[in-house]
Amino acid sequence: MPDPRTVAVIQARTTSTRLPGKVLKPLAGVPLLVRFLERVRRIAGIDAICVAVPEGDAQAPIVDLVADMGDISVVRGPEDDVLRRFAIAAEATDAAAIVRITSDCPLFDPAVSAAVIAAFHAAGAPYARTAPDSGFPHGFDTEVFTAGALAAADREADDPYEREHVTPFLLRRPDRFPALHLDRKPDLRSWRLTVDTEADYALASAVYDALYDSNPTFGLDEMAALFAARPDLLDINGTQT
Repeated sequence: MPDPRTVAVIQARTTSTRLPGKVLKPLAGVPLLVRFLERVRRIAGIDAICVAVPEGDAQAPIVDLVADMGDISVVRGPEDDVLRRFAIAAEATDAAAIVRITSDCPLFDPAVSAAVIAAFHAAGAPYARTAPDSGFPHGFDTEVFTAGALAAADREADDPYEREHVTPFLLRRPDRFPALHLDRKPDLRSWRLTVDTEADYALASAVYDALYDSNPTFGLDEMAALFAARPDLLDINGTQT
């Protein structure tokens, strides 16, 4: 029996508070969001990609950018109620399973995300994710959950934190939504490979400058080799090995 329709829903906005416009900053010659979506396209096990952006004219650059990519849809929803945005995207794409990766993680490894998706389907769990506190680098975070779990969260959550961050409603109710957590050893959670600050962006740029031209599909192994050869790179944003 084939796996249910699995859709990657990507939250993105131009109005980030810590680093406004970060998804439009250049990375190896094009906007960061384009490099990120290139990696999403390589995730095995997804059937469609949908970018969920806030309502309002400020988000037009993202909408236009995604439209130029051709095969990725866009939905709009409330800026602060990201849970509602995800529910809108799930309904619009007829998703049975939703993959959540945030657009400020242009260094995530598609193979890691694919492993989470495969484990989710194999286990038949309502929720699977990379372990939140250990294992994969910060910035590789991938979550997969059923449309039913998402609908329940959207229907019932009234805590602003649960609505802003999508999955805390599920995490806080493990008896109702038992979760499968994928960990790894050695623990690389101290590597900060997301983009929230100018220093984070500088590190991401340095990694792309070092690896992208020779290997556009670089992943965790290639980054580990780079950091072993150039440990100074991890000092750019205060990451510790």
